[in-house]
Amino acid sequence: MIPFHGCYPGGAEPSAPIYYLVAANGVFLVDRSLLFTSVTPAPRVPGLARADVSLQLSLPRIPRQLLERMYGFFRAVYETWQGEAVAFIYYAPASRTFRLAVPPQTLAHAGHVTYGHLSRPDGFIKLGDAHSHAAFPAFFSGTDDRDDAQDGLRIVLGRVHRRPPDVSVSFVAHATRFLLRPQDILEDFSTPLTPPRKWLERVTCGTEEMDRARANGRACS
Repeated sequence: MIPFHGCYPGGAEPSAPIYYLVAANGVFLVDRSLLFTSVTPAPRVPGLARADVSLQLSLPRIPRQLLERMYGFFRAVYETWQGEAVAFIYYAPASRTFRLAVPPQTLAHAGHVTYGHLSRPDGFIKLGDAHSHAAFPAFFSGTDDRDDAQDGLRIVLGRVHRRPPDVSVSFVAHATRFLLRPQDILEDFSTPLTPPRKWLERVTCGTEEMDRARANGRACS
């Protein structure tokens, strides 16, 4: 059987005359004979089974009340400023419970949002985040693909002025996005619940959004 060797910086070369070299850019076959030494790509390794890209989540569905509170927050931001919004989702593995939190955020150009950080609640890990697309459909954009560098759950709510809204869900693991069926990870929800006042107080507006809010007789913190 041909042995395998990892390609590590400064690592010693094995004594075997032929071996597979596992490198950052693929698997190679190294062959040292009396006539030559070659390093060639090894797209197939005899004897190994094929591996497929897959994802299996180990958590319950996110409860309806949390989702409807998130929906209510996104809808309130849209109705007040016609903008998008962001919320963080945390999960406690020991109790299998969820928590929703809203980071400080600013409505930027054309209603898009930039946001800051929050401290992780004790006993919880950050499961992922959710954001709204205001009156537009729910989908994962090219911007989302660039921004979603961290592993975790991603939820997009679109057409938040409707009941129910559009929903798209995915999970990102090692820069690979797995599209999920909403019903597999979210409980059914349809009613926007009134968000806590402190959540809306964490939303501030850029110059363009402030001018729009004043023109409409609205406050923009």
